[in-house]
Amino acid sequence: MKHCIVAYLLFLGVGLKGQEFMLDVKVQAPQVQTNDRQIFTNLENALRNFINQKAWTQVAFEDKEKIRGSMVFTISEYDPGSGTMKGSMQCQFARPVYMTDYQSPIFFFQDGDVSFTYRSNEVLDFNPGRHSSNLTSVPAFYCYVALALDASSFSTQQNNAFSQAQVIAANAASSGAGGGWDRFSSSRNRFWLMEELSNPANADFFIAWYDYHRKAMDRMYDPKQQMAAKEAMASALLTLKAIHTRQPNIFLLRWFFDTKSDEIQQVFGDGPRYQNEALIQALQAMDATNASKYLNMGR
Repeated sequence: MKHCIVAYLLFLGVGLKGQEFMLDVKVQAPQVQTNDRQIFTNLENALRNFINQKAWTQVAFEDKEKIRGSMVFTISEYDPGSGTMKGSMQCQFARPVYMTDYQSPIFFFQDGDVSFTYRSNEVLDFNPGRHSSNLTSVPAFYCYVALALDASSFSTQQNNAFSQAQVIAANAASSGAGGGWDRFSSSRNRFWLMEELSNPANADFFIAWYDYHRKAMDRMYDPKQQMAAKEAMASALLTLKAIHTRQPNIFLLRWFFDTKSDEIQQVFGDGPRYQNEALIQALQAMDATNASKYLNMGR
């Protein structure tokens, strides 16, 4: 029931509040020379509580419905005087698959441009309507992206799912919050993630996204439906060809296949045999980095 109405309630003040994430959060700084290693432990605990204990929406998530995954912050520079930290962050999120214990990955990304300030015992302040700190805006941005991708995988009604992430990104960019938020620092960053997800020209992506999860992954539990599910997944993936043809190097498809390539290989490698040469060729063209994964898929 939750996912049937999530598209309508995600950012509205309706329903019951509940924590939506079960994320493992880690902060590591192997190259930083400092006597105060506790600062990184304190930051790790603060971020874990911020993400997992906050009610991000007005929708009640049961434990089995929660989005799982991890955020790993790798600090490469630290100034004890100012509390400034710079480094990278790897985030990955997964949503549950119907009638199984399997978690389907919905987003995997390596953010190479993360900077913020932090002091031990600092209260992590976050207001979605204004930018106060990258320390909260960066993880909040990715949490809202994950919530929107999760909702879009369950419902086609999710027209404004990324509005909150867009607000965070826009406010951060306008306040001069640094790299990762602007179009010029990189072609694969937070700005371009939002730009391509919100571009009406990429509407086919969300059709494929919904079909991939609801018509394919969520039917895999039933052996009688597995062939139909594979056919639905193949159709969904082939829908992405139009995006690739229009813009072969689009970041949208790069992170999609970084997230999904292993799962695609596994789905078509197990269960009833499904062979589709057109699909294999399309996958190798769209995802040249992982082309070898698809060579014997379904054969």
